[in-house]
Amino acid sequence: MQNFKNHIENFSTELLLEIFDYLSINDCFNAFYNLNKKINSALYISGYSIDLTVISRQKFYEFYQNIIFPNYSQQIRKLKISNDLTIGLLDKFFNEYYLRDFKQLRSLTLINKPSYIILGSIALLIPHLKQLEHISIDSNSYPDSFFEKITTKSSTIKSCYLPGLQIQDNFTFESKITYLTVTVEDITILWNLLARFSQLKYLNIFLRSTVYANEECLPELNVISCNNLQVFKLHILEQSSIKFNEIEYLFQRILFPDLISFSYDCIANSLDHFNVTHWNDILSKYLSTTKKFVLLVQIPYKLPVYIDIKEALIDMQKNLHAPIPFSLSIDYEYYMIHTDIYPKKNFNLSLKPPNLNLYSNNYDPINCDIVEKYSKVNSLILDCNSILPCTILSKNITHLQIQGYNDNLNLSKSLKNCSNQLLSLKICGLPNDLPHMSNLRQLTIQQIMFDLKMVPKLVFLCPRLELLTIEIDCIRQFGNILDQLRYKSNLTELKFIRAFSRDPIQTWSSWLNERKQIIPSDNNIAYEAKNSYLFIWF
Repeated sequence: MQNFKNHIENFSTELLLEIFDYLSINDCFNAFYNLNKKINSALYISGYSIDLTVISRQKFYEFYQNIIFPNYSQQIRKLKISNDLTIGLLDKFFNEYYLRDFKQLRSLTLINKPSYIILGSIALLIPHLKQLEHISIDSNSYPDSFFEKITTKSSTIKSCYLPGLQIQDNFTFESKITYLTVTVEDITILWNLLARFSQLKYLNIFLRSTVYANEECLPELNVISCNNLQVFKLHILEQSSIKFNEIEYLFQRILFPDLISFSYDCIANSLDHFNVTHWNDILSKYLSTTKKFVLLVQIPYKLPVYIDIKEALIDMQKNLHAPIPFSLSIDYEYYMIHTDIYPKKNFNLSLKPPNLNLYSNNYDPINCDIVEKYSKVNSLILDCNSILPCTILSKNITHLQIQGYNDNLNLSKSLKNCSNQLLSLKICGLPNDLPHMSNLRQLTIQQIMFDLKMVPKLVFLCPRLELLTIEIDCIRQFGNILDQLRYKSNLTELKFIRAFSRDPIQTWSSWLNERKQIIPSDNNIAYEAKNSYLFIWF
């Protein structure tokens, strides 16, 4: 260690800053803080990325609240905060710290429905964050004029990710942002957005409803040209009732002279959205510069019969003028016709599709020999009866949910390729054949009541667990389980517990009141009771 110190003291400040760029802020300070004045000076001018979404409560208070925010707020370039597992952290942060002091902040991400007050204060602070380039907010509702303030009051913001923000009316303001994700009411609002935001290079749009909801015919729109747009992703939301002639009309009214990539994703009640004649017309006339085309059309089982789907797929494969391969996939409620590689990361087989035995096993990702087709899938929801005894899940799977219980399953075999890659798992109980999962961070145990006897097995199976979700039969017994998990289990990285109970005798609120009387206040643990759930943050 002394030799290492002697060598690193000779490093230039520029080299130290480059080293710090490769390390998390925790690693930087754990390894280098207070070694000498030169290194401390480098730490003081370095830029930091901070992710508070899965942090322990103790780490937040001891490290971030006491050291980082009071002394290094001006060096923070990326900040990510959640109100999900970290109970009340969003409100606490914005109540105690002034975002205007984060002078080098370039990226701000807020997850899980920040309050109106927080969103309002952010909108007012936008002009003062002179380095801010990217903002991402996960919320379903926003204050009035929020979108206008975010996109027009800053000269530096280039990227806005606001998928839950719904633009329902035309607007007159303009913006120079280049990357945008939002939800719009219909194609007229989308046309207006593209006319006003002329600098867009990337646009990711969720389209809510048909123009025919209020009109009997398509509206009159002038032709506009989006000269800068290179990537366009269009998602037609379920229940939108959007007809494909609206999409065709959109392309007739908006020109994309330099578009490189186009993605189209919809849940449709007919095969009109997968009509080869219509797509030939769009691709040849309006998307001639496009190099990448991704299509996903999901059709509920109840509507067309399988033979109609198959005929439409063959027609597209034979008659589409562009050399684009297509495939069919089948999940728990949809036929899914898509460009060759299944475009989503998640796949749901929570219910066995009707008459699946009539179809080829090549249509689903767990019995498919052609791994490339589902190479993007990393999240699976499976009914236990969908897993054959010979099934071995792909090593790509990092998030897995298995519903139900099947004595004939050999989980040790089925999960052997992905067990070390799994990050989250939802499963019925803790089966004896469940393999060791060295990197599992989140575990949900379903249908089986958790008790003290399960703790040693839990420690062996997933020693790096951060979030545990369990069901408790008797709330009064939970105190012993909590103490065992927290102090005696060697689950040193455990930060969050979600406990559910249907106990008819005691509520979580009454349990919390009793515990506060027995155990003195602990700043390193936070509780929140909501109906039948108790949320704990260590």
